Amino acid sequence: MSNLIYQYWQGPMKPGVIASTTLMKKYAKSIGAEYRFDHNITIAGKVVNVPIYYEPANPLIDASFDEYDNVALVDIDVFPVEGLTDSMFDLLDGEDAGICTEPKQPYFRTIYASGGITSDIDKKWAEVCKKNWGVVYPVDEKKRPEVFNTGVVVISKAGLAKMKAEWPTFQEYVNQMNGFPKFYRLFQDYFSAFIHLPGFKLKRLPNEWNCYMHKVGSHPNAEIGDNRGDNAKLVHVMFRTADDWPAEALWQIVNSPVSEWNLPVNANWPNDG
Repeated sequence: MSNLIYQYWQGPMKPGVIASTTLMKKYAKSIGAEYRFDHNITIAGKVVNVPIYYEPANPLIDASFDEYDNVALVDIDVFPVEGLTDSMFDLLDGEDAGICTEPKQPYFRTIYASGGITSDIDKKWAEVCKKNWGVVYPVDEKKRPEVFNTGVVVISKAGLAKMKAEWPTFQEYVNQMNGFPKFYRLFQDYFSAFIHLPGFKLKRLPNEWNCYMHKVGSHPNAEIGDNRGDNAKLVHVMFRTADDWPAEALWQIVNSPVSEWNLPVNANWPNDG
């Protein structure tokens, strides 16, 4: 089996970017996978008028990815825990793609409206996806649309072929989402919609493969949401300034309890604005 871990970054090579690429390359080697990092490329940006936000989708455009049995898309703010040797490519068993949910997001979107993102708008977005493309989008027990996070995605060869042959173009999707807040026009919602097309075989990955650290709210003293649990594999450091932080600080965030962080910063750190 030929497997590839793919990361992308637009902008200068900041400390956090270097830390993530270094650790993901090391992890790829440990599981016998290849690693590819694209820096400041514009392939996806040439086919959609939403700059940079579709660049992580290059495997859906670039034919050089077709040779692999599986391709993993991994965000630049995702880090493997120390000593991880479990292979993310063992997660698929004949499915087209695998992805994790953000289980708390449907609730958060009922109490916050950051960037115009709300549960009510999620419902309208899902209706547009159903009307235009026949997407059957899942909801939770309270009828709120679920939220999927493209920070970690595993795609099989068959799945990638389906995406290229059956999914609408990025621009077609963006055009139908005019009038929605910008967030709904970006790659994460594009991908989240079409993995729910009839006939697409989706695997819900255990959340330990994309367990996120974030601030609950935007004020400086907001509580840190630690979703790592007891068996974290890949940690998604969703603080806005994480790419500026040194590798030593990021290692603590990924591997240590919040109570044990010893970081050379002010009392409100990490402050994601």
